[in-house]
Amino acid sequence: MVTREELEARARELAAQLVDDLVVSSERVDFRSGTFFLATLAAEIGQHVQRRCWEIARSGDGRWELAVAEAESLINGGWRTMEMVSRLSNDFRPPAPPRE
Repeated sequence: MVTREELEARARELAAQLVDDLVVSSERVDFRSGTFFLATLAAEIGQHVQRRCWEIARSGDGRWELAVAEAESLINGGWRTMEMVSRLSNDFRPPAPPRE
C-alpha cells in the first residue's frame, strides 16, 4: 500500500499535468476561461469524492459522513469560484462594440 505522502505527490504531479494539458498549453481557452474550467473540474472531482465517501459510510462506517460533509465544502468552493470567475469575466461575453 502506498503512503499518504506518495499519494499527495502523485496527485500534485497529475494536477500539474492536467493544468498544462487542458489549460496552459491549450489554444482553446484563455487565462480566464481556463481558470473557470479548473474551478469546474474541482467541483466535479469533489462530487466524485463525496460519492465515494457516501459509499464507505453506507457500508457501515458512519464516521465517513464527516468526509462527506467536507467534500460538500469542496464542491461548494468550486461552484462559488466558478460563479465569481464568471462574473469577473462578464460571463465570458464578447466586449460590447464601441459607441460612436
